Amino acid sequence: GRMASMNEDGNEKEVTAADQADINAFSRLNVQFHDLEDDLKLKKEELVNLQDCSNELLMILDDEELVKVSVGETYVDLNQDDAQSHVNNLVEETEKNVTELETQITHVKEQMKELKARLSLKFGKSINLEEDE
Repeated sequence: GRMASMNEDGNEKEVTAADQADINAFSRLNVQFHDLEDDLKLKKEELVNLQDCSNELLMILDDEELVKVSVGETYVDLNQDDAQSHVNNLVEETEKNVTELETQITHVKEQMKELKARLSLKFGKSINLEEDE
């Protein structure tokens, strides 16, 4: 059957194939948006842990003490300078990841906003698009 929706002045608006494509695109973007937000949250937590780790390294009093650092699945003993630079590299990399994710999220949100504006223009309040601020 024909999908129809009422707008404020009581006129029925037909949902065209193009509208349906926009609605589907919006749904996909919305899923992507939530996935990216989850990734971002994890990366930010990772970053905080790495920064804590970096601070702890700075507080070691005994310069000779070796530091256990996890590399992939294993642990290696590094001297403090090496450990510190290893952690600093991870911090830098993770900061880059965070920035990339934030850029992607902004891009996705812009696309969603465009689609929403276009659909709302045609269907008014009757179209209910899931979007969490």
